[in-house]
Amino acid sequence: MLCDVCQSALPEGALFCGECGSSLARTQAIPVIKPEPAPEAVVEVPAPAPQTHAPVSATEPETTSTNIVEQVDGVDLSELFDSAPVREVEPPRFATEQELDTLASFTITLGTGESVEITHSGLLGRMPTPAEGEEFEHLIVVSDPGRSVSKTHLEFGVDNGELWVADRNSGNGTIVREPGVVPRRAQPGTRYTVVRGTRLDFGDLHLTIS
Repeated sequence: MLCDVCQSALPEGALFCGECGSSLARTQAIPVIKPEPAPEAVVEVPAPAPQTHAPVSATEPETTSTNIVEQVDGVDLSELFDSAPVREVEPPRFATEQELDTLASFTITLGTGESVEITHSGLLGRMPTPAEGEEFEHLIVVSDPGRSVSKTHLEFGVDNGELWVADRNSGNGTIVREPGVVPRRAQPGTRYTVVRGTRLDFGDLHLTIS
């Protein structure tokens, strides 16, 4: 190491020259530390997802095929194709009034405990007798030693599934006692539609309808 002023030999690291007294600090080179460049950030780009379907070629468009059958006179083309057979459906049938009357069934129970099933028209009395030209399915004979009941006391019948009764101009009349209704005397020849549970008083006897 040499002094810059007097060129005297100096030991390494000396700050002053021993010959001329010059400072050696201003002549020493200050090392310059250059910063190392920072590493560039690496961004990972995900790979594209694999395709699950084959790409459609632009040069080969999709096409559909249609079979065209020429019409020929006198030939039924429906035989060439599979089709379900045509079934004829019958229109709904409703029961007639006569059938409804046949299906309807009522039971007349006398005070003595005897019961009669009613499905059509009939007469009731000590000796019920139809008038000329009349026809009845039921003739109900009741026992009445006191003769409070007329020979042909009551007439009854079934219309549209309902039971009706009528007094046949009897001597002692008929009382209609429907459930929840004030009792009423039947007018001779007038039909009264009655419900199940009705009681009829005729003479000294009575009956219930169920």
